[in-house]
Amino acid sequence: MTLLSANRDGAVQHSRRESTMKKLNFYDKLNAASLLLFSPEWRKVKRARKQAASFETPDVTIPTETRKIAGRMIRLAEAGPADAPLVVLLSPFPESILSYTGCWEALTEKCRVMAIDLPGFGASEGDRNDMSPSAQGAHLAAIFDDLDLQNIHLVAPDVGMAAALDYVLNHNHRLTSLAVGHGIGAPGPFKIAFMTNMLAKFGFMRFTTGLLGAGPLIAFTSKIGAIRNKANAKQMDDYKRSYSGRAGEIIHWFKDFRPRAKVLAARVNEIELPTLIFWGELDVLFHPSNAEHLHAALPHSKLQILPEAGHTSWADQPEMFADMIVDWVEKES
Repeated sequence: MTLLSANRDGAVQHSRRESTMKKLNFYDKLNAASLLLFSPEWRKVKRARKQAASFETPDVTIPTETRKIAGRMIRLAEAGPADAPLVVLLSPFPESILSYTGCWEALTEKCRVMAIDLPGFGASEGDRNDMSPSAQGAHLAAIFDDLDLQNIHLVAPDVGMAAALDYVLNHNHRLTSLAVGHGIGAPGPFKIAFMTNMLAKFGFMRFTTGLLGAGPLIAFTSKIGAIRNKANAKQMDDYKRSYSGRAGEIIHWFKDFRPRAKVLAARVNEIELPTLIFWGELDVLFHPSNAEHLHAALPHSKLQILPEAGHTSWADQPEMFADMIVDWVEKES
């Protein structure tokens, strides 16, 4: 895999790559269309997308770099006032830290922000052995210790939610507050999309998805996971480069998906940290009812449902998301 090359000042070397920018090809879109055809949730999303005011992510540079941290090559980005509260953003899947492009400037104006591609996700080094909440929780502990981060406000959507919950439950954490959403770990009825459930239940689905490659998965998620937002060319290029040749490894995240979710759900009421739970009202991959169950289980939690937002609520409502996080951090600092 070729990692993104970036300078510490954030000048990503797009000039040499512009002519070879990776895009979703016909094969990716065709296979994604087939997945959507068999997804009962697609009709609801398609209707919402038609009614919503759509926009493309603005072209904002996130200053990425790749460092060896805790023995792994980890891609991260950092910006914002050095004396401001520290916010750490964890990467979603099948996107990367570039998924935060739309809210990056608003967040870094008020906070010191560090975004991290989790091991095995985005452009960070990793393999199938990293594809579990317990492995990711241990990685977070090692990364935060190696970087000597303190008083962290951790923002962890999607796969990051499971990583964050495991980290808090099983390690001596360095957090001041936690913000999670759109992932596993909520008690009660666990409501997920048809295709997500198929990946969780059947090995042949994971095998087939791995064979198809990352492109169809990225294309599928960009359609069913977003209501208002369309990723820009740089984001799509990054997602395809990040996961090229790795789909077969990363799809192991869905192996033993429900049992691992139950392990976390059984213990979330032990979390005493102030916790913000955020969810898009139109998330069909992980239904908003999961947020309500998690809110009921966490003793010191606040629930925020973002309107006209799907699974990638931070991309669908970037200004609203940034304001929400800044307000939360200022309150909890």
